[in-house]
Amino acid sequence: MMRVAAITACCAAGLCLMPGAAAAQEPAGYQSPFADTLPTRIFPLFAMMRTAEGWAQALRDDNALQSLVADRAARIPQATCMPSPQCLADAWIWTDADIALVDARLRAIMSNARLAKSLVTRQMRPSGRFAAHAALSDADLVATAWRDSAAAVNRVIAVYAKGLPPRYPVIDSIIFDAAAPQMADVLGAHGTATAGQAKADDLFFDPALRYATGLMQMNERIDAGNFRPLLGGDNADAIRSVSAMKWRGKPYTALLVFGHGPEDAQSRTGVMGHIRLGIAADLYTRGLAPFIIVSGGNVHPNRTPFNEAVEMKRLLVTQYGIPADHILMEPHARHTTTNLRNCARLLLAAAFPTDRPALIVSDHRTIQYIGGDELAQRNLREMGIQPGRVAAGPDRFTLAFTPDPVAFHAEPADPLDP
Repeated sequence: MMRVAAITACCAAGLCLMPGAAAAQEPAGYQSPFADTLPTRIFPLFAMMRTAEGWAQALRDDNALQSLVADRAARIPQATCMPSPQCLADAWIWTDADIALVDARLRAIMSNARLAKSLVTRQMRPSGRFAAHAALSDADLVATAWRDSAAAVNRVIAVYAKGLPPRYPVIDSIIFDAAAPQMADVLGAHGTATAGQAKADDLFFDPALRYATGLMQMNERIDAGNFRPLLGGDNADAIRSVSAMKWRGKPYTALLVFGHGPEDAQSRTGVMGHIRLGIAADLYTRGLAPFIIVSGGNVHPNRTPFNEAVEMKRLLVTQYGIPADHILMEPHARHTTTNLRNCARLLLAAAFPTDRPALIVSDHRTIQYIGGDELAQRNLREMGIQPGRVAAGPDRFTLAFTPDPVAFHAEPADPLDP
């Protein structure tokens, strides 16, 4: 099983940013100037503001932002507050007035052409992480990304401190009883500890970023930061095989197999997962594509220790004899929507050929769903994008899939897999 990269408290707070490794999952021609960690995956705008030339100083020099930082710090209760414990979490929320003030100050900073270029032209646009908003002007792009990020911080607090239901409560909810008397102690301790970690070089977003990241750690919801960098680790050998592949005569780039996690806590791969793997192994043996990409995270049952992609790769190697260096793992997706999106990202980042499609492989009923309008509408509703083009495959177990670079758009409202 792929070793999960350690996420230190410093990195989780977004404070130990460093040049990104070439193994990070990026669009062609872009390399992140920051580490590939939990908070940078969920909130890339904050990492970019920290590393874009001139931005950290501009944010620190803005008097209105510094006043906002002081005002927000003063909201944190020093003792009890009412109604408890919700008030303890509410103190960290970005209010509408806060968000509007930051919006205005960012637009003012963006009037400096040099700063606009260092953030938007050199980072935001080429990173692809804001691709759904690519048609916006530079100033509107930054403002929209800020509002999305602030809303996402608030959503993390609402779900993982106050116990509001997430989009998929069965698998993504808070692990505590938010109504238990002890919750006030937990939130009081977390708020006090977070406030005590303030640094002299903090930017305006750092305290709330630490608080939200800490909530995800406390709830053991750090999925987005695991298995990083994705093109390294157990995927490294397969990435080398992709770069060495002679593609002539290969009709498809890869077979994409999506997990189907069981509800049985002892089972590592659901029944439908076994069926899908059998179909994919047969197609691989017949030579339709030289690689298999297995996609799925730690999903079912809730808080399972088993990762769908890891388990599918293990079975392909041990039961079907597929070479390990011809299998890539996409170990983050939690839904069919993000199976498609994350596979699109991996196909593009790993430099698979773009002159031919990949092949989605599944049981015949799931193929009908993936190729239908219902999933297309879910993609737009939940991710804001269509991650690629889906077309008929050579049989009823397959669909052709052509990835679209818009798939690199990061959706911070889905913090377990943005």
